[in-house]
Amino acid sequence: MRFRRVVGVILPPLLLGSAASGEVVERILAVVNGRPLMLSEVRLVQQLRGLERAPALEALIDEQLMLREASRLAQSVVSEKDEQRAYESLLQRNPDASTLPEADLRRLVRRQAAILKYVEYRFRPQVQVADAAVRDAYEKEYGSRADPPSFETTVPEIRRRLADRELDEKIEAWIKELRAGAEIRYNP
Repeated sequence: MRFRRVVGVILPPLLLGSAASGEVVERILAVVNGRPLMLSEVRLVQQLRGLERAPALEALIDEQLMLREASRLAQSVVSEKDEQRAYESLLQRNPDASTLPEADLRRLVRRQAAILKYVEYRFRPQVQVADAAVRDAYEKEYGSRADPPSFETTVPEIRRRLADRELDEKIEAWIKELRAGAEIRYNP
């Protein structure tokens, strides 16, 4: 399920302090294939996703790598309708996001939607759940129960869960491959 954590937040830099007060306004935390990841981006991930700084930075790195790959494929182009739907969904899932600048949130959802479209195009067709796997999962989950639900009524949900698990595994392997071929430099 790491993918669901990964498809996170990348937003352009926001000024997070007052330069007059001597606070750090911005700094580069990492550079991924020549693209800097800024402190403000990481802080935003922390705020929206409830992550600590290190996991937020790793999530941004993964997303940057996936976005770079996704943007090479025409099937990943995000329509205005897709963007609007994703924006509304974000606000619904995270009402606190409405306090953030709309333009930044729209850039975020556009990026995430592009990655999701890429995943659906590239990986979803590869996911095949065998009937035997569904039967095995049913037996493991309901086999010892005295009054289990019928196999037929549980098949769609079991098949969906198994497909999601397989898709997550494919995405995890993809991220590992992207990281292996990437130039990632951390700035202490």
